[in-house]
Amino acid sequence: MTKYLTFDCYGTLLREEDTYAKVAEIAQKLGVDPQLARRRFANYQSDRNNMHPYLDYDLLTRNNLIHLDYQFGLTHQFERYFVDVLTAHRSLKPFPEVIATLKTLRERGYHLIMMSNSSWDIIPANVAALQVPFNVWTAEDVHAYKPDHHFFNTVAQHYGLTPENHWHIAEGYMSDIVPADALGWPSIWVNRDNEAPTATATPTHTVSTLDQVLQWLD
Repeated sequence: MTKYLTFDCYGTLLREEDTYAKVAEIAQKLGVDPQLARRRFANYQSDRNNMHPYLDYDLLTRNNLIHLDYQFGLTHQFERYFVDVLTAHRSLKPFPEVIATLKTLRERGYHLIMMSNSSWDIIPANVAALQVPFNVWTAEDVHAYKPDHHFFNTVAQHYGLTPENHWHIAEGYMSDIVPADALGWPSIWVNRDNEAPTATATPTHTVSTLDQVLQWLD
């Protein structure tokens, strides 16, 4: 029986810090509060209301920077750094334990699948940084962002995922753990920041770093 693991990418495998740091750096150049800009950027990027109807991740990012200009009373200031922010996002690095853990999972016979709220002009560089083969699904492929069940159901149907042959591993509680719980997917929450759940959904297991999943994945 084929064994499948589906993964969230950002926050689970790759550190998003460099994207947010780039936004803060730009804010510093523009003479506005860098921490406030960073926080507003992150909040906009994660707000599903900003993704309907569907739009690709690069356009979402550009809209976010335009929104930052509006928030700070600027005109085409954050927006003109659009390419810099996308470059930072393409250049994200894995958490320290990730590559070794993924290699071990491959050696144990797991088929690795990425489910990312990203697009194909960004994700190839992100996958290359992980140094292991992945099947990749993006929001662009299904025209839906997690936690939309359409994303999860499309992947489940494609591979024939069942509770017996599959685990979902993710850092995003609302984007991944909540829909996984609703759909009956066994899940492991990579809760790196020791956050409290914000809903009633319960992961099968919770870890603080990716390597801790190995105890349940023979």
